[in-house]
Amino acid sequence: MPLLASLACEEPAPAWQPFESRAAGIAVEFPGAPTVTVEQQLTLPTVTEVERVVFDRKSRGMLQVSSYALLPTDGIPVESLLSVDCLVAFGEGSKFVAEAPRKLVIAGQEAIAVTGIAPPGPTLPNGGWEEDRCVILGGRMIHLIAIGPNDAETRRDGTRFLDSLRPLASTAP
Repeated sequence: MPLLASLACEEPAPAWQPFESRAAGIAVEFPGAPTVTVEQQLTLPTVTEVERVVFDRKSRGMLQVSSYALLPTDGIPVESLLSVDCLVAFGEGSKFVAEAPRKLVIAGQEAIAVTGIAPPGPTLPNGGWEEDRCVILGGRMIHLIAIGPNDAETRRDGTRFLDSLRPLASTAP
């Protein structure tokens, strides 16, 4: 009987729900309602408006997506934009192990992405784990971050969040 009573007191698993960002033109899934902020931030090579959407999981870590419009970059390959923005954190001396930029199609739209994974370490929550994915999609830089304890639940939830990125349907006639 005590086992049944303890099971009845456990919190139910969070219900994942889609979150749409009209500013970024994307949708992602969170296990609850995130907090949205918009701020001016230095993005190379200028200051631009960055939308940041965060779901704070307290001791379970955090899921975050940041996005901003890319400036016109005639003659500069998008792989270089990823290197300047997102790969800086993944560079020499970094805790991240980064993959090479790769082209992909997300819900019918061409994109380019790079992923960096931080091995478990004492600088992360609870000796945790972090995976970042930067995607250039529809003229925007989108940076997704999943961070939390180094366990199967965190990695499973992180993968679900990172893989949930979708462009919103075009509103053009």
